[in-house]
Amino acid sequence: MGVMTTARWDQWLSRFEPEIPLFARRLLNKVEAALADPVHLSEVREDAEALGVLRAQQGHAVAGLVEDLLSLRELADDPQRHAVVDLVVDVVLRLAVSAYVTELTDILASKATRDPLTGMPNRAAFEEALAHEIAAGPRTSPPALLLIDLDKFKTVNDTHGHLAGDAVLVAVAELLAGHVRPTDVACRLGGDEFAVVLPRTTAARAVQVAKRLLVAARKAPGLTSEGLRVTFSMGVGWLPDPADNAALIALADVALYDVKAAGGDDVLVPGDAKVGP
Repeated sequence: MGVMTTARWDQWLSRFEPEIPLFARRLLNKVEAALADPVHLSEVREDAEALGVLRAQQGHAVAGLVEDLLSLRELADDPQRHAVVDLVVDVVLRLAVSAYVTELTDILASKATRDPLTGMPNRAAFEEALAHEIAAGPRTSPPALLLIDLDKFKTVNDTHGHLAGDAVLVAVAELLAGHVRPTDVACRLGGDEFAVVLPRTTAARAVQVAKRLLVAARKAPGLTSEGLRVTFSMGVGWLPDPADNAALIALADVALYDVKAAGGDDVLVPGDAKVGP
């Protein structure tokens, strides 16, 4: 080693125990090369940024990341080469902090729009997605909306406990993910309420999707809790030119209410007879 001894390297790497990421070892190699000749400084970018991303994902405060690099500065310091050490470590620090801030911003944004239990988009994301598709409607074609309420879910919670209920909710999320198009947006609105935004979809096509989901729900093993089968009640919302989210949601909600009142496990379009298989 030129600037740092093996013992000092090991001391710095110990900050990442019990598992030392490969990028940390590479970063030290590249820092060592840059300290010997600053022409190699550009080579540290990828691994310096990886350090910032890791600390953001681990939930460290930015002060912890700064401490990582200040520790590196102390280990690499050479009384005769202060300027070079400062230059190299400062560049690494700027790159790592910038990547940390970007990653943390993405993490916080994801938490703000994701349901923590199922990982699905939450109500805020649903409202945004539906508004986006309605706004795009005049240029393409309007979206359809499915509102879904789980039948017998309260009984699962009351009889078998909330862990069993949570397992059912996760199974519903997996079922929806497996039975809608990649362009559709399946969301958990809260409790046992779900929704699917179907871009550029007719009412007839939305009913076809809903009927497919009904059949899948009747068969999915994850929707059975100790013999108690959870099924779907669904309302379809569609307008040729919806004014806003509220207009479409209101239609689907009326249909959903009628399905629930009739016993559930079915799908309705407002004003239509039951269309379940």
